[in-house]
Amino acid sequence: MDTVAMKKSIRNTFTPISAVAAVFGLAAGVQAQTTPVFEYDFPASWNGTGTAITDQSTGGHNGVFDGTLSLDAAVPPGAPGGTQSVNTSVGGILTSANALLANSTVFSAGGFTYSVSFMWNGTDSTSFAHTQKLIDYAGTESLQLVTTSGSASLQMAFTDDLGASAPVISTTVLPNTWYNVTLSFDATSMVGSDVAGLAFLEVNGGTPIQAAAIKGIYGDNLNRPIGVGQLGANFGYLVGFKGDIYDPSVSLGASIVPEPSTLALSALGGLGMMLLRRRKS
Repeated sequence: MDTVAMKKSIRNTFTPISAVAAVFGLAAGVQAQTTPVFEYDFPASWNGTGTAITDQSTGGHNGVFDGTLSLDAAVPPGAPGGTQSVNTSVGGILTSANALLANSTVFSAGGFTYSVSFMWNGTDSTSFAHTQKLIDYAGTESLQLVTTSGSASLQMAFTDDLGASAPVISTTVLPNTWYNVTLSFDATSMVGSDVAGLAFLEVNGGTPIQAAAIKGIYGDNLNRPIGVGQLGANFGYLVGFKGDIYDPSVSLGASIVPEPSTLALSALGGLGMMLLRRRKS
């Protein structure tokens, strides 16, 4: 098995955890095609020297690190030999380009997808409302933890046009435990300048939980980068993730979309208009 195939196989080696919140519990989603924005693999993207983080995908969006990064031999179960994680406890990564998930781009592509494996070290961040960022677009659409002193809430937050952020999906995670997570936003319609759709959160290969979500225009207007292990903004290392991150990536397009049977059932329940997907060219 080659390295790429082995990396993809690790999402099947985790034990699923149960979801604690979703707006409605529908059938599992199906996989769809995506286009890479970036994928950072270690040590291929960064071997511990220099400041450049090299994109390993065809997206071509390199990054730079903010603060102090280090490599860690700890990796998820089933990870290929020789690979490493990056520790973002005192430093994170910012993409060199800004506005990579602008609403017009996201809607045209049918959504966006975040994918990452992580192990939180149990540190309870007492600043910034106990928030720690895993993958964060411009300080707005964020896969993040809100920590306590023994567990944390893994959340996907969306931000409205006025800059107010709120989680639409969450589940509980524990310290010193590897989790493989895919967050997929299936864009279904434009509402003014905003993008409406469904957010899917898949943890450790389990059944995705989902909720309606709207991506506002606020993050696009800020013209900021995507952050990995930190806030997606050039403010220095502020809202960082305390632990190890493995194989983070962002793609355009939704890797998880509703099954046709799910759409039909939802329409009968009065939810069809939110779930009907626009026709892809």
